[in-house]
Amino acid sequence: MLQLRFLGGTVLGCRYAIPASLATPDHQHDRVVEHVEDALARVVIEHPALRLVAVKADTKRPAWVAVDQLDFTHHVQWADLSSDDGDGEGGGGADGSAEAVVSEETLRARIERCLDESYATEAEGPQWRVIILFKSRGDSVLDVIFDYSHALGDGMSGKIFHESLLRSLNHTSATPSPPAGTETSATPSALSNHILKIPSTARTLAPPVEKVGKFSISPKFALSTIWKELRPPKLASTSTRLAHWAPIRATPYRTHFRAFRIAADTLKQIQAACRAHGTTITGLLHALVLVPMAMHIPEKEAVAFTGSTPLDLRRHLVGSPEVKRLGFDPRRTIANYVSIMYHKFGAELVREIREIVTAKRRGNGENREDGEDRGGEERGDEGGDREDITPELVSLIWKCAARVRGEVQKRLDGGLKNDIASLMGLVPDWRAQHRMDAQKPRAMSWVVTNLGVLDGNLHSEPKSSFTDDTDNTGNNAESTAKVGNEGKEEKKEQNGFEASLKRESRERGESSWKITHSTFAISTEVNGAAFQVSPISVKNGAMCVGCSWQDCVVSLELAEAVVADMERWLLFLGRVVTRHDTIV
Repeated sequence: MLQLRFLGGTVLGCRYAIPASLATPDHQHDRVVEHVEDALARVVIEHPALRLVAVKADTKRPAWVAVDQLDFTHHVQWADLSSDDGDGEGGGGADGSAEAVVSEETLRARIERCLDESYATEAEGPQWRVIILFKSRGDSVLDVIFDYSHALGDGMSGKIFHESLLRSLNHTSATPSPPAGTETSATPSALSNHILKIPSTARTLAPPVEKVGKFSISPKFALSTIWKELRPPKLASTSTRLAHWAPIRATPYRTHFRAFRIAADTLKQIQAACRAHGTTITGLLHALVLVPMAMHIPEKEAVAFTGSTPLDLRRHLVGSPEVKRLGFDPRRTIANYVSIMYHKFGAELVREIREIVTAKRRGNGENREDGEDRGGEERGDEGGDREDITPELVSLIWKCAARVRGEVQKRLDGGLKNDIASLMGLVPDWRAQHRMDAQKPRAMSWVVTNLGVLDGNLHSEPKSSFTDDTDNTGNNAESTAKVGNEGKEEKKEQNGFEASLKRESRERGESSWKITHSTFAISTEVNGAAFQVSPISVKNGAMCVGCSWQDCVVSLELAEAVVADMERWLLFLGRVVTRHDTIV
C-alpha cells in the first residue's frame, strides 16, 4: 500500500518528563541528547523490525533485508522550539501545566504532517524516525514522536516502542556517566558519531503471525472469506451497511487529524460507567461515533453502517510452539500481529437514533433536517448543550456499547479460530489486490483502534506491563487485599517493608524518566475505514482520542462535527456519573 500511496505513516507521540538530575536550569542539552540516543540505540538493537529495509517492494514478492548499521542523523531529528513562542508554543498544555514543550495545536500539526510524509521514495534505511521536540532553555520535558511505516509494525508496536524506550532511558539514567573515553553497557560502543553498528549477536526478525499462531480455519469460513475478499468489483456486495456515503478515492491523499483529551478524573468516571453497563471504552467509542454519523449523514446517503475493531493477537501467540522454540515474547515484539473484526449497525437501529434526535429537535422547535450542518451553535461548558441528549438516546448508546463489547469478547474467547489473518498468504499479489479493492464500495465507515493504557513509570527491569493484574484505572487488584491475622509483629514488619518500598519508589521517581501523556494517530487508508478513531491513555492520567480522515472523502464539516460530538458526549457521560444529573 505504501508503494501505491494507499497508506501513510503511523504515529505515537509521548511526552517524557526529564529526571531532575538532567532537567536543572543549567543542564547541557548535549547530555540529554546523549542519554536519549544511547537509549534509542538499545531499542533498535532490541527490536529487529527497526533494522529492516524492504527490497523488491514494487514486485509481487517483496522481502525484508536487515541492515548492519543505521545513521541516526537520518532517523533521529531534534527540533528546538525555543524561538517559536510567537506561535503560542511553550505555554501550558491542555491541562494547564506550565511545563509543556509545545502547545497542543503545534503537536497536532506536527503529527498530521508526519502522517502524510511518504516512506516509499526514501532510500535511507528502515522506514521509521523519531522526532524530538524540545526547548533549550531548561524545560523539563521532551515530546518524542515515533513515526513509522505500518509495514514494520501494527499500532500496538508503537506502544511497545515507547515502553522499550522508557525502560532503556531509565536503565541508562540508573548508571552513572563514565569518564570520557570509557565504555559501559549504558553507553554502547555500537553507537559512535550518530552511527549505530548492529552487533552480530542481535536478535533476528520474528516470524509473521501466520507462522507463529496455531490457527484453525473451517472450510465454510475459508470459502466465504476468499469469495468476499477476492471477488471482482462487478460482483461486489451492495449491502446498505457499506459506506456508500464515502466512495473510495486514491487522490488527493491527505490525512486530516484532530485530537482531544479527557482528564483523568473524568476518565475514571466514564470507566466506572462502562463497567456498570457491561462495556469498555472501545465499545463506548463505537456507539459515540455511530450516533453523530446517524445524526449528520442524511438517510439518503447512509441507511446503515459498519464499524471495525483491530484485534491484537499477541495474547494468543504467547504459548505457541514456535514462540517457545525461538524464545521471544510477542507481547514485547514490534511486528504486525493484528487482525480485525466488524460490527454491523443495521437500518432499524440507525432509524431509531434518527427518530429520537428528530423528535427531540421538534420538541425544541427546530426544523433542521438530518445531516444539516450545525453551524456555529453555542455549546455550554462541561459537556456542551443537551439539544440531542435524551434518556432514550443515552440508553441506546449504552446498549450499543455493550453489544460491541460482547462481540469483541466473543471473538477474543475464540482465540485463533476462523481468523482472517491466517489467510493473508493466499493473496498472490497485494498490489493488484489493493487496486481491485479500490474499485469496490468502501466496507467500513469507521474504525476504533484502542491502544489501551500505557504505563508511564516503567523502569529498567519491571514486571511486564502486559499482565492483566490491573483494572482500567491502573489500580493493582492486590493492593486492596486485607491483611490477614498473622499477628502484630508481622503487620509491623509488613508496614515497614511497604514504607521502605514507598521511599525507594520516591527516590527512584526523582531520578527517573516518565511519560506523562500520549497521542496516537493513524493515517488514511484509501481502501480502509473512512473515519479513524485512535484512543490511548497514560496510567492514572488523561485519555487522548485521536481522529483522522481523508481529504475530499469525508467533509471537514462532517468530521469536525463527529469529533465535537464525541467529546461532548464523553464529557457529558463523565459529568452525569459524577453529579448524578437528571437528563431532561
